[in-house]
Amino acid sequence: MYLLFETEQEGIDRSEQEGIARGLAYHKVGKGSRYVTRPRLTKKPLVGAAKWALPVDTYNLTEDEQAAVVETVTFPEPEAI
Repeated sequence: MYLLFETEQEGIDRSEQEGIARGLAYHKVGKGSRYVTRPRLTKKPLVGAAKWALPVDTYNLTEDEQAAVVETVTFPEPEAI
């Protein structure tokens, strides 16, 4: 499950909110885990301009977020080295 965001920073901010709610180490002692997951750039915008997908399978979502969740997204193929 993913929440979609227009910018990477919006996804990071939501992940940090979840980290605060879970009491991750960074938010208690100033070092250690800060984010629950990181947003990933999608292959193309999926809804409007939303092009960043944040995995939220284990998040405590609001009703609005639950309604906005998408089950699958397409990520770009990794570039060959």
